[in-house]
This record gives sequence, C-alpha cells and structure tokens, in this order.
Amino acid sequence: MYKFSKTVIIISILVFATAIALVLVTLGIVFGQNKPTAEPWVLQSYGNNVALFNGERVIEVYGSIMLDTLPDEDKRLLDNGIAFLTRQEAVNAIEDYDG
Repeated sequence: MYKFSKTVIIISILVFATAIALVLVTLGIVFGQNKPTAEPWVLQSYGNNVALFNGERVIEVYGSIMLDTLPDEDKRLLDNGIAFLTRQEAVNAIEDYDG
C-alpha cells in the first residue's frame, strides 16, 4: 500500500478543483457567446402606413397613420426604421404619430 502525506493529498485536491473550475469557466464562455440575442422592436414604414416589426416579423400595422401626412424627417426615420428595446417603448412612440 502506498502512503500519501496530507500535503500531497491537499495539493492533488487543489489541482483537481482548479482543473474543474477552468473547464466550467471555459464552457460558460463558449456557451454564453452562442446565446440568441433578443430581436429589436422596430417601427418602420410599410406601404403608406407604419408597422411594428420584431425581427423580420410584422407584428402590427397601424393603418390610421398615413406616411404621406407626416413631416419629411419622420418619413425618413420610419423608412430607415426606429429600433426600441421593448415592445412597450415602441407602442409609446407610435402614440406620438397616432395622436
């Protein structure tokens, strides 16, 4: 039978624990970078109206807002799309156009 000193056992445990921690941290970094990002909420021109998009999907079309009645600067902004972090922010912004 082999006899190990307490020091050798403690060092072995510390080396093993460090290796496990490194593996877990590496996995966390790798999988953390692959998380899907949340799609922005975007108000954008849609024909002669304004629509709310989430990613590529049209969520709602605001038929009561006619682009040809808006100032040129607003039309330009809506042609490019106005991004919001939340749906509520986008809905609050559309109320400015909808009066």
